[in-house]
Formats: sequence, structure tokens, C-alpha cells
Amino acid sequence: MEVIYGINSIMALLRQEEGLGKIIIASGRGGSSVKEIIEIARQKIIPVEFNQRKYLDKLAGTPDHQGVIGLCKPFVYADLDVLIKNHNKSFNFDLILVLDSIMDPQNLGSIIRTAHCLGANGVVIPEDRAAPVTAVVNKASAGSVRQIPVARVINLSQTLDYLKEREFWVFGAETHGGSNLQEMDFNCPVALVLGGEAKGIRPLVKKKCDFLLTIPMAGSFDSLNVAVASGIIQYEIFCQRSRKEAV
Repeated sequence: MEVIYGINSIMALLRQEEGLGKIIIASGRGGSSVKEIIEIARQKIIPVEFNQRKYLDKLAGTPDHQGVIGLCKPFVYADLDVLIKNHNKSFNFDLILVLDSIMDPQNLGSIIRTAHCLGANGVVIPEDRAAPVTAVVNKASAGSVRQIPVARVINLSQTLDYLKEREFWVFGAETHGGSNLQEMDFNCPVALVLGGEAKGIRPLVKKKCDFLLTIPMAGSFDSLNVAVASGIIQYEIFCQRSRKEAV
């Protein structure tokens, strides 16, 4: 069984039909959220155990578990075709995020959470030189990593070629030099490429991009955290498509 932790992560799994095999709560841990977790677990006949916080620290590998741990089936990466078929019925067009060398699990979790909230098909990450899906990512995503498909691929360049063959247009996010985000037209199947925290999109991956875009900024600081940038771009895509649907 895989360990996950955090109030939101546990609640997200409880809302699904199945997934949690057991819940462990730190002795003395109270609060309305914990009471709700216990009640839902009781209704779904999921065992709840109370144990010392030190035991939870050891299981989670961190004290940052909010006093609640869940044991669930191991996370399974999705096939790329599953992402393509996971079309959000609220919009006419697909959106797949392609993450190039995102190393920080907190950033990965935040990006996945935003992708789920704003109607993306799913998220693609590479096998090498990138953060995998872990309990830290699960917590940072507030459990949404188990509600939106995540694919793990060997070669991002080949993956972008595959998406292009299926009529996706590839948009790459650049700190400088790209077209103004607000002037881009996202009413098409979009593969949005976001680069790593240190060096951005790698040159070979950048060559596969049909368009490069940049977020306009007023401040003197010249770059945004990748998770923040991801949220801004995805929201622009969301707003454009919402306006299109309203017409």
C-alpha cells in the first residue's frame, strides 16, 4: 500500500468510489475536518486507527502530515492516449500540459492541481530529470493527482510529435521573447509546454513548439515561479474558451 497524507488529500480519496484501504489519525487530533473524515470512513467501512504522532511521522517520512495518513493503492501513471481521450466536455478543445524537467515536487503538485481545476485533459512528465508523483506531490495537489491522468514518458520530443499527429498545437512558455500571452489564440487543441525551474524548456523540446509565449509583467523582477506561471497561462486559456462557449 502507498502512503498519502494531509487533510485535503485524504478527503479527495474519500470522495472517490474506492482507493483508501485504511486511515491512521494521530492520537488527540481533533477538528471538524478530522471528524468529517472519520464519519465518511465509517459510512464507507474504511478502517480508522489512532496512533502516536511519532508513528505517523515515520510512516509519512515527514512531520508535515497534518495528523492524518491514508494507506491506498499505489499510484498508476496513465497512457498518453488516455489523456487525449480525457476531453473536458465543458470545452470544444483539448489541453494537455507537458512538463519539461520540473524538479520540485511542490511545483509539480501545484501545476497538477491547477490543471484539474481548469479543465485540462491531463499532465505529461518525463521519466528522467524530473520529479515523479510522490506523497509530497499528492499533498501539494490536494489529492487532485489521483483525479486527473498523469502520463510518464521516455522522450518528450517524440511525445510532442505524437500529439502534433493528433492535431495538437504546441505552445511553449518562455520568460522572455515569446508572443504576448494575451494575444495568443488558444481555441484549438493545445499542448502547453512548461520548462524546469532552473533553465526553462530544453532546446530540443523548444524546437518542437509551434508558438512561444511570454506573460507580460509590470514589475522589475524578470521571472515567475513555474507553478504560478502555469496557473496564469491556464487561466488565460480557460477564460478564452469560456468566452467562446458563451457566444
